[in-house]
Amino acid sequence: MLDVSPRFALRFRLPVIAALCVALVAAFATAAGAKPLYGLQGVPAYAAASQAQVDTALDAAKKANAKVIRVEVLWSKLEPTAAGVRDASELAAVDRVVNGAAARGMKTELMIDSTPCWASSSPDRGSCAGADPNVFEVTRYPPANPAGYVDLSTFLVARYAANLAAFEVWNEPDQVNEIYWAGPNKVRGYVALAKAVYPALKQVAPRVPVLAGSFVGGNGKWLQALYDAGLKGSYDGLAVHFYDLPLSSLTTTRAVQKRNGDRKPLWLTEFGFTSCYAKGGPAFKIDHACNTRKGQAQNLTDTLRKVASVSWVKAAFVYMINDQSDAYQFGLLTALGLPKPAFAAVRNIFAGKKVRVAKPKMAPLTARRGRVTVKGTASQTELFTLRVWRAGRLAYRATLRTDRFGAYRLVLPAVIGTSQLRVRLSGTWTGSVTRRR
Repeated sequence: MLDVSPRFALRFRLPVIAALCVALVAAFATAAGAKPLYGLQGVPAYAAASQAQVDTALDAAKKANAKVIRVEVLWSKLEPTAAGVRDASELAAVDRVVNGAAARGMKTELMIDSTPCWASSSPDRGSCAGADPNVFEVTRYPPANPAGYVDLSTFLVARYAANLAAFEVWNEPDQVNEIYWAGPNKVRGYVALAKAVYPALKQVAPRVPVLAGSFVGGNGKWLQALYDAGLKGSYDGLAVHFYDLPLSSLTTTRAVQKRNGDRKPLWLTEFGFTSCYAKGGPAFKIDHACNTRKGQAQNLTDTLRKVASVSWVKAAFVYMINDQSDAYQFGLLTALGLPKPAFAAVRNIFAGKKVRVAKPKMAPLTARRGRVTVKGTASQTELFTLRVWRAGRLAYRATLRTDRFGAYRLVLPAVIGTSQLRVRLSGTWTGSVTRRR
């Protein structure tokens, strides 16, 4: 603490004070102006991918001004038969991606999942003696013992340390579809894995951030369960994967962190919006709302620009480079590599250019049959609070979410009346708008 008592302050000369002030202002400006690590996912790191596929994806990421690529390593492919017995072609494939990214000036965020049969806790693993024991029903279960995962993780992190932006412990252990982490005792098992791998990784590469959590649940319940099971202290940041309402989910998650005395940064290591909208088609495909291509670009813009306004979001990685299927059109490019509006939007944000965020708008309030209708447009990336005051007193409050076109509409209860009203729609991140009648 700086002693500013009169006897101490008198020792300073004015030029020294001025220099200190300039230094403090410069330091504050640097911290306030620092933007997150921006990145993309979608570069294949497995032997079946061709060199052309890898180069095309890496070149697209570079063209989009990405600083980081998020890479999934499949443990079941890299060590398919036994601990420490690594498939040379699969390891070369990971080398190709990490080194290719580095050659283009990009870092890699590495994540390992998919348990090989010999390490799996699957009740259906059997003897692992078949021709191909690493089937999905086996690989989607976590390891029975963290040791094998720790061994591979430390090997890869030590191998690539100079080119890594971070290491992420597993993928979406709380996902209800259980594609990545099946079976009972999910919370306890994940915490045990994170606590085992964290000190080992810090020993081999102390400067590489280790990210735990890797969860999709944005209501805070999963994170609280992790804290209750002892996760705190076994990570340098929390990885989160928030789709559809990423900004509101970040707000809720940060609140849970604060209640538990946790100030570690959040890394939004996976998020995106699918442009699967078709006139007359379904509103949802699989588990995500279908946006227009224009809407996808705006949602990415809103999220990326707003997370840059806070210091506690360290990174934001967009899912993904190319569309994958009719339902999963999350790409900045089509499956054929053609740019969508999202590509230009993300490229401009990654380059630091000024872009327009979707501010809340509200049409003039209308009344019909004694009830007032409130409608307008706002960002799809967060929830909004609608408040109605009548004659200066709060008369109504509701939480709103826009539809997949960014529109909202609400008919107020008749008891509120149609006059002396002030209506305000407010979002934590993207602003507010007020109308009177």
